[in-house]
Amino acid sequence: MSAEQLKSLDMRGRFFNYANNPITIAGAVVAAISAVLLITVVSINMMGGHLGPYSGIMAFMILPGVFVGGLVVMPVGIWLRRRRLLAAHVSDEEMSRFPKLDFNDGHLRKGALIFLGLTIGNAVIFATVTYLGVEFMESPRFCGTVCHTVMSPEYTAYQGSPHSRVACVQCHIGPGASWFVKAKVDGLRQVISTTLNTFSRPIHSPIAHLRPARETCEQCHWPSKHIGDKLRAFVRYASDEKNTPSYNAMLIKTGGGDLDSGRHGGIHWWHIYSDNKIRYLESDQRRLGISWVELTTSTGEVRTYARKGEKIPTPTELAGARTMDCIDCHNRPTHLFQFPNKAIDEAIESRPDLMKIPFYKREALKAVQAKYPTHDGGMQEVQKAVQAFYAANYPTADKALVEKGAQTAADIYGHIVFPEMNTNWETHPSHIGHPNPTTDEGFPGCWRCHDDKLTTADGKRTIPQDCENCHTFLVEDSPTPPEFASK
Repeated sequence: MSAEQLKSLDMRGRFFNYANNPITIAGAVVAAISAVLLITVVSINMMGGHLGPYSGIMAFMILPGVFVGGLVVMPVGIWLRRRRLLAAHVSDEEMSRFPKLDFNDGHLRKGALIFLGLTIGNAVIFATVTYLGVEFMESPRFCGTVCHTVMSPEYTAYQGSPHSRVACVQCHIGPGASWFVKAKVDGLRQVISTTLNTFSRPIHSPIAHLRPARETCEQCHWPSKHIGDKLRAFVRYASDEKNTPSYNAMLIKTGGGDLDSGRHGGIHWWHIYSDNKIRYLESDQRRLGISWVELTTSTGEVRTYARKGEKIPTPTELAGARTMDCIDCHNRPTHLFQFPNKAIDEAIESRPDLMKIPFYKREALKAVQAKYPTHDGGMQEVQKAVQAFYAANYPTADKALVEKGAQTAADIYGHIVFPEMNTNWETHPSHIGHPNPTTDEGFPGCWRCHDDKLTTADGKRTIPQDCENCHTFLVEDSPTPPEFASK
């Protein structure tokens, strides 16, 4: 054997001796498992599996860091092992000696195969379980029921919303690592608040910290595709014995488009499109009041509107002005708590036979608006109250229909009132539309700006409160359903 071969053999022997320590072995195991996890998750993704925000962070940020960490730990263990061997004055011959592994030994060979099989099996199981665990942590059920029990009102509203098939993390976090980190840091604070029972009741929307709508909402709702008017038909029921219906239909001037396409105008074009830009200052944390508005038109003209008698905003205040986007009006796209009056109207519309119950609108509304100490107890009390009224005043009424009406009223209460969290239809404002002029029910909504009180300094321009600017009534308070087409 040549001197070079002896030197190589000596170096390899020393390496095996130095690597024979718990730290290096642990580093090798961590690196191996993370490598298998990376391969498994990436393979699942390539085969069509869904990699959401959490899974993506796990696969492409955390696991590579763990893999590198395992590799870094290995030489640290070798260095520490070498120091211990030198301190113990181990001879060069002993440090250069390879471990005795004779695979002609049947017991050793069988043990090595078992060890290899178990290692691969455990790695695959661990990879699969980790992936499924990450998937579960990003699921709405996890957000709403497992550790975020305080979010029961929001989770209940979410389940009945148009976004019930959109995962919470797609809107509340979205793609990218930076917002993931922000969400997790904020989540740590929420976990502490939940543990110490110091969280607020109700849980208010973190409107100052929401991700811009262009990075979330507009990934699905392509703004430039909203062109023209939108037909909306609805019915309202009176609180009389016959639950008298009043039918309405309007064209909402949704608008959209842009100057380049030659098709533009309407609500969306004026408020959120690149042809125009609106900035504003709110007068309260929930943005129920607007004190200052700046409009930059498609021609570059800048108009500022303020309320008479209010002080002019300082440069510092103007620097914090918000640029209007989707969420300034569509602020409850998923977690909507309807007013009882509207919720009952929609329930009757979807179940027309409830109109046959005398005074159903009135009694259901009275029961839902009453105060109860708990959510579940309230649902039971609403049902009992409706049934008790008809048992006492209309004993001959259809009992099955009355029971259906009572259950419907209880379900409405269950969706919009949560006494334990001090949450109901009044605690979470909706900025879409405006108060019902008939019932005076609702939040300011559009009228936050369109109230005829925001004017330019010269008084020549005012943000108008003109119904025809936003919608045109086709049918108003008709006793019969409208016909939009004839034979």
